[in-house]
Amino acid sequence: MEDLKNALSENAAFYRDQERRITARLALLPKGRIRPRTIGGVVYYYLSYRKGPSVKTDYIGKKIPGDLRDSLAERDRLEKELLRVREALRLLRSKRREEVDLTDPVLAILGAMTRNRLWEAGFEIIGSWCFLLYQKHLPLERYPLRTEDLDILVPRPFKGRPFDFGALLQRLGFSQHFNPDGSMYFTGGGIKVEFVTKERRDGTRPPRHIKELALTPQELRYLDILLADAIVLKLGQGIRARVPSPSAFLLHKLFLAERVERRGKKEKDIKQAVFIGQYALTEKPETVRLLSLWGGLPKKWKTLIRRSLVKAREIMPLEDAVIRRLLDLLR
Repeated sequence: MEDLKNALSENAAFYRDQERRITARLALLPKGRIRPRTIGGVVYYYLSYRKGPSVKTDYIGKKIPGDLRDSLAERDRLEKELLRVREALRLLRSKRREEVDLTDPVLAILGAMTRNRLWEAGFEIIGSWCFLLYQKHLPLERYPLRTEDLDILVPRPFKGRPFDFGALLQRLGFSQHFNPDGSMYFTGGGIKVEFVTKERRDGTRPPRHIKELALTPQELRYLDILLADAIVLKLGQGIRARVPSPSAFLLHKLFLAERVERRGKKEKDIKQAVFIGQYALTEKPETVRLLSLWGGLPKKWKTLIRRSLVKAREIMPLEDAVIRRLLDLLR
């Protein structure tokens, strides 16, 4: 349990390392802006940059070298990322309130689900808590991520034995609430527990109550890939969790990042996917799994996933080499 708590804590060292890597790379890159000048009907290009209190201008020529253009674009991406990293460090340093430990209520839920064989019935942990569990049990680069939402995927049709999930959560001190569409969620212990299931083929509403579980999960599209390819992680003595395979998680996040309804979570989705991508590229079995899942995706999914990876080059300039390898792999 202590290991899991350590893995889930915010890590200022991560951001300090990011700051160090960015500033070291910036020191090697040219700086300034390219300015065109038309003389006698011919366009000439100059590089203007500040050196101390004055502005210098260097002549480039009639054409802009491709490597100079790429280096200046990389500098622009890195400077934007440096601002985000330093803002994260500022927030970490200024934080005064005592953090709520979310680990214990989550472990209590996962332990109860293990004892009642809900993983065998097809339940899964998805979303950001899934990513946090990957970091604990797989050789992923650490990326500090906080979340207060525990998202539980409920299989449809449910084929397990009846289990009153609401009663379990209420025994653990959670309160039941309803979304506007009639689906349920629970709050307690500093977290929000939400249940989702795949949308019915006919798209009918409202969400359907599952009497065997005493739950009304929210119905969402595009969950099939998560249900079709899952793994089970051992979290500790008597506690396990079923989660999507890292490759399924990666592809799903990159696809969702291009959906209009996920606009507010786009950057978070892309960052989690790229860190999973680092693992998929270095572990051969996971690379094989990724290519297998990729081959079965619709053309629309592939287009949106590659579009997210292109956007990732702006969001995560330090991981550009990994992103380019993913783009090469997922053709």
